[in-house]
Amino acid sequence: MAYNNITVETKDFVTTVTINRPPVNLVNLGIREELNQLVTEVENSKDTRVVIVIGSGEKAFCAGMDTTDIANIDKGPDGIDVFNKVERCKKPFIAAINGHALGGGCELAMACHFRFMTDNPKAQIGCPELNLGIIPGWGGVQRMPRIVGKSKALELIFFSKRLNPQEALAVGLVDKVVPAADLLKEATDFAIALSKRPPIAVSAVLEGVAIGMEKGIDAGLESDRKWLAKIKTSVDAIEGMTAFFEKREPKFKGE
Repeated sequence: MAYNNITVETKDFVTTVTINRPPVNLVNLGIREELNQLVTEVENSKDTRVVIVIGSGEKAFCAGMDTTDIANIDKGPDGIDVFNKVERCKKPFIAAINGHALGGGCELAMACHFRFMTDNPKAQIGCPELNLGIIPGWGGVQRMPRIVGKSKALELIFFSKRLNPQEALAVGLVDKVVPAADLLKEATDFAIALSKRPPIAVSAVLEGVAIGMEKGIDAGLESDRKWLAKIKTSVDAIEGMTAFFEKREPKFKGE
């Protein structure tokens, strides 16, 4: 698929996706369609083991829904479907939050498995939809309590709070705050390190965590049981054991 609203680059098993709708990278129908397709492509690609999502420019990661595109809100995949697909992907997603992440932008970041944020004090993250008389409708109501806890999430959502990077770090909404100039490098270094982990086992963990959190521990444990039976005789499992006894770093192939 040719992309018009995002750019995609893959190197060293890391795919970097840039939301490219300056100045603030608002989500329209095109973004939803292209992110939806992108997740399908990276999940099936042997060249991708980790995905980084970042916004173009320095002002915003993604400042939410494009209200000028409201006529297309019921067309194509909606935000819930797309962001569920991100969270349930068997490849880890890292949000490199280089500026404002508001509304749908915050919801996209929360769907990613890791969140690194610029230290720019002007950058804000949050779900301010109640100011408009609506709710965070693309997963924010469900994901924020899972990340920061129920009462804190309710406070942030009820009062449409926008947090600066240090505030977001303090409540656990982001995992790390990084100097702006180093954000993409930090995210890339983390992604490269993660890409060297055994890909099949990484996928198994991601699926097990997703199922366990959505359907309960028994369903999660059943997923773990099935994956363990599948991967215990894999090429990577043999390589991991061999490397352990040979006292060397393993070289995993995803087989």
